[in-house]
Amino acid sequence: MTLHPEDVAGHHQLFSKTDCVVDARSQRYDDWSLYPAMIEATVTALVGTHAHYVYVDNLYLYGRPATSQPLNETAPQQPVSVKGQIRWRVEQRLMQAMAQHPITIVRLRDFYAITTDPLPRTLRWFGPPDLPHQFIHIPDAAQAIQWLVEGDLTVGQVWHVAGPDPISGTELRDLARAVSGVKTHLRVMGPITVRLISLGFPPLGVSSKLNIYGNPH
Repeated sequence: MTLHPEDVAGHHQLFSKTDCVVDARSQRYDDWSLYPAMIEATVTALVGTHAHYVYVDNLYLYGRPATSQPLNETAPQQPVSVKGQIRWRVEQRLMQAMAQHPITIVRLRDFYAITTDPLPRTLRWFGPPDLPHQFIHIPDAAQAIQWLVEGDLTVGQVWHVAGPDPISGTELRDLARAVSGVKTHLRVMGPITVRLISLGFPPLGVSSKLNIYGNPH
């Protein structure tokens, strides 16, 4: 079915016919202003159904961690970006709805995909090159969501899905050099660089407002 994001009746009809709904939707990268209304319509549509609602989230709501220690579920949530604040408000709304409906929240790291394309001569890295960052392979994330969907004990909880060991930009560069045998270079993309690039590609300007110097692993 193709539904309008705020079509409460259409969503309610869909939820009434299913056991579980995995919500991995997003909005335009440079404009999330309608995202809260979309989730609110979804929560409203769940009323009167028995569907298990699984909400796929990221780590924006943690903002900029105060220490370099790895993030976990007990870390304070202090969003510093517009997107982080939106995600935080959405999760607060879902927390309230958990009392009336079976809801699970899944927080994922940055995705990566494996490709057969040749490695580029220059790798782009957002943030300090020596700060470890954790990623997750897309099929691994999908499998983790499947396990959470099938597990009855996950209802009413928030789950962090970890990826492999964290890796820094310099480590990734060295790995690429070892695999390809080519002197791969690392281009560090800081806030100023991102803002300059965004002059020619406006949506990228949103990245400069994100927490690219966090430690989201």
